[in-house]
Amino acid sequence: MSNGRVKVGFIGAGTISQLHELGYRDNDTGELYAIADPAPGVAQSRKDQWGVQKAYTDHRELLADPDVDAVEILLPHHMHLPMTLEALAAGKHVSLQKPMAISMDEGRQIAAAAAASDRIFRVVENYRTYVPYMQAKSMIDAGEIGDVVSIRVMMVRGRGKGGIDTPPAAQAWRDDAALGGPAQSILDYGYHVTSIVSYFLGQIDKVHAMADLDGPEGFTGIPSVISWQHTNGVFGSWNMVIAPDMMVRTSYYPLDEWIEITGSRGIIWINRCTGEMLGKPPLEMYRDGEIRAYSDMETDWGDSFRLAAHAFTGAIVNGTQPEMDGDEAVHALAFALGAIKSASEGVEVKLTEV
Repeated sequence: MSNGRVKVGFIGAGTISQLHELGYRDNDTGELYAIADPAPGVAQSRKDQWGVQKAYTDHRELLADPDVDAVEILLPHHMHLPMTLEALAAGKHVSLQKPMAISMDEGRQIAAAAAASDRIFRVVENYRTYVPYMQAKSMIDAGEIGDVVSIRVMMVRGRGKGGIDTPPAAQAWRDDAALGGPAQSILDYGYHVTSIVSYFLGQIDKVHAMADLDGPEGFTGIPSVISWQHTNGVFGSWNMVIAPDMMVRTSYYPLDEWIEITGSRGIIWINRCTGEMLGKPPLEMYRDGEIRAYSDMETDWGDSFRLAAHAFTGAIVNGTQPEMDGDEAVHALAFALGAIKSASEGVEVKLTEV
């Protein structure tokens, strides 16, 4: 950090890197310094597009670069374990794209390596830096709705207008369980949900799920209904559906989600995230017989990636731990894989047994 800012390298320059790059445009503590991608011309193209200092076709050259302080690993899921081990061994701080791994064994290996390192490690979870979720968290912690008694999550995937398209090659590896992991709607997209409900209400004890583990092509694990109990006794539920003829207003992926958190004194609704379906205020609270709307906040989903990058580089500069350390990430992975196991076997699953 010769100039007081963390020099970050991207390992992987696919579609998702475009969202992560947003975090380095006005970042006081970090800069996007290098990119590595084996596809011909991709790293160089991103270098030219974003004004990055260096481009590599071999990630090992990036990891050997003494000027690179930290890396964001933006690769297919089956590569997360070996790449994280390499990056930590090279002395780099690591931000790993979700889900952290495709099996509990891999996830635990990553967490153990991170714990044994003196480098900062986190699994990036941009939902934890989405402003409506952060404001709802603050309201819950302040006791605005009393003691929380339940949480409900709804996700619908439809057809979008504009937004981001997943290239066929990127969808192909996701559809291969050996590369992308099982039931991708629960493991991949669902990692957001598994991390955000524990963000609101703490760790989860057990889970029960019904899901179409075959599902439509590209969306295995959907439709699904997943329920669980937190270690503090609070119950939660999560429903995912596909509505192929429904237009979803979005600048990103053609889906949206909304959350209802009920307390002993009131209810909080978070009415949007990835999309803009409902046309309601982003945050509402019912209490004392009245509904209060909260709209004075950033609601663009892309902004959550900006804040996530700032949190990563800021933590490195300040010597603190950002959200989703190795233990938190393993817990979220256990919830997702526990739900898949429950749906497959028709049994309730305790996370400690996954």
